[in-house]
Amino acid sequence: MKILLSAYACEPNKGSEPEVGWKWVETLSKLGHEVYIVTRLNNKKNIENYLKKKNLKNINFIYFDFSGIFFKLIKGKKNSFSYLYFILWQVAIYFVVKPYVKKIKFDFIHHVTLVSYRFPSFLCIYKVPFIYGPISGGDTVPFLLRKNFTFINKAKELLRDISNFYVKYSPFLNLVFSKSKIICVNTAETKNFIPKKYHHKIKKILAIGLDKKKIKKKKIKKKNSFNILYAGNLLDIKGINFVFQTFINLKKNNKNVFLTIAGDGKLKNKFFKFCKINKINRDVRFHGSISREKLFSLYKKNDLLFYPSLRDSGGFVILEAMSFYLPSAVLNNGGPGEIINKNCGIKVNLKNKNEYQIINSFTKSITNLITKKNEQIIKSSNAYKRVSNFNWTKKAVNVYGKKILNDKK
Repeated sequence: MKILLSAYACEPNKGSEPEVGWKWVETLSKLGHEVYIVTRLNNKKNIENYLKKKNLKNINFIYFDFSGIFFKLIKGKKNSFSYLYFILWQVAIYFVVKPYVKKIKFDFIHHVTLVSYRFPSFLCIYKVPFIYGPISGGDTVPFLLRKNFTFINKAKELLRDISNFYVKYSPFLNLVFSKSKIICVNTAETKNFIPKKYHHKIKKILAIGLDKKKIKKKKIKKKNSFNILYAGNLLDIKGINFVFQTFINLKKNNKNVFLTIAGDGKLKNKFFKFCKINKINRDVRFHGSISREKLFSLYKKNDLLFYPSLRDSGGFVILEAMSFYLPSAVLNNGGPGEIINKNCGIKVNLKNKNEYQIINSFTKSITNLITKKNEQIIKSSNAYKRVSNFNWTKKAVNVYGKKILNDKK
């Protein structure tokens, strides 16, 4: 097949959305299809350096960025108008790919990044079957759990709520929904914000994936200590408060439980002080931002990944941890709630619960895991097995159907 991918974010070995865009390119290429990718000119250097080392066939990149003063005014890493740049980029690429659409008979046009469902893709207007997503963004933080957020973070969540409400009434997004042959959503929460008249087109597919490598199985030995890992930014939205409050509870009855923090953020100093005040600073190790190689080493050394993110459409760190036989403790919301089940980790419901109730639920479940070594072994093995459900070939089949495996031109 001939497929045109719209991948604003698309770079190898970058993680997050660039990795999502790149994995679609790599997967479709390896399956033998001819892939055209429209992406940012900014991504070109990294892509071409990677392609010098790796041989990917049948891929054709179409690079575009606005240039000069326009770029500097609108786009920038710390520029609040970066989303405006993305929307304008979406308008521009409609005209950029027009010569290709006229010349090449594409079987599909597929929008893969950015994954947010708040931004339209005007490539849906072409008379080519259009696939939108997997898209995300419908996951929200319950109001009960926003109490301890800063004023700014509360305001951000409120604006996000308003933008979610607007999705159903946006003329541009409704154009995309109506023109799409398939709409792929990350979670049921995102589906609920899309008008019901389009639900017959929807498939629920996680946006992220991982092709697991063969990792030597970690032997869980009978030992007195239990090591918990948190990997992520130290932000309200990541549920970092749950991590430390739960750890305080665990320490009351489990002296040999230890916590490792891999990540940085605005709340780092707050929790440094928290550890000193509660006299647990000797039991908590802060690593700050670390390399992926160092993170891989931490997966091997720990017994549980604790990732109670309040709003996360993906959760790539969870898939990585699972590929190292590491079970996870998460909230039943968004991507983490889709990835983890009771057989391979701990999943705590947050609907109609306050912080105190959630912390108690985590404390009870993790304590149970600490005291039952057999449970650790079972969840560890099941975590590794479950990663296979999220490999990229399966994801491609879920989106395109089985013909993606045998319809090669």
